[in-house]
Amino acid sequence: MLTGAYLVPGKQVPVAVEVQDDPKAVLVGNARFDPTGRVWVELTTAVVGDKVYPVYAVALEAAELTQGLPAKVGDEAPTLLADLVRGSLGGISDFVKATLEATTVVPLPGGGQAVQKSVPGLEMFLLARAADLVAIPKDQSAILRTVKVDRDTPLFVLFLPGADQTAGQAPKGEPGR
Repeated sequence: MLTGAYLVPGKQVPVAVEVQDDPKAVLVGNARFDPTGRVWVELTTAVVGDKVYPVYAVALEAAELTQGLPAKVGDEAPTLLADLVRGSLGGISDFVKATLEATTVVPLPGGGQAVQKSVPGLEMFLLARAADLVAIPKDQSAILRTVKVDRDTPLFVLFLPGADQTAGQAPKGEPGR
């Protein structure tokens, strides 16, 4: 591959592949991560010299000749520190809410009971509101899955018929009169 691919699942990135045959060409297309753990590369444009042609081709792993390229899958936490601070503020909010719901049961003379609720101070309410503003949504994760295919990864290109039936063919000359 002329370019590497660094992506997150669900997103596509542009890639370029250099073909070593004569004439030399550069194929351009998109790469995406597949649930099989491989990066699928679809190539849709060929640049040969100063001419551009529509094509449809896929990248095959050089060792096994299977579709898709092996990828290095990793997890990154680009916002971990900020998320930890926001998470701790969410803990303050939870504490204030629990304090609001806390009750104390006091035994009364003669066998009765009194339930007493305590109300935290105004500063605790303000702190809880501020914490709610910056809290991490419960469905969000601080960990981001990343996928990488290195530049110069060896591969084979398989040309396929595409939606454009002329894809992969040289343009026709001028029509006869």
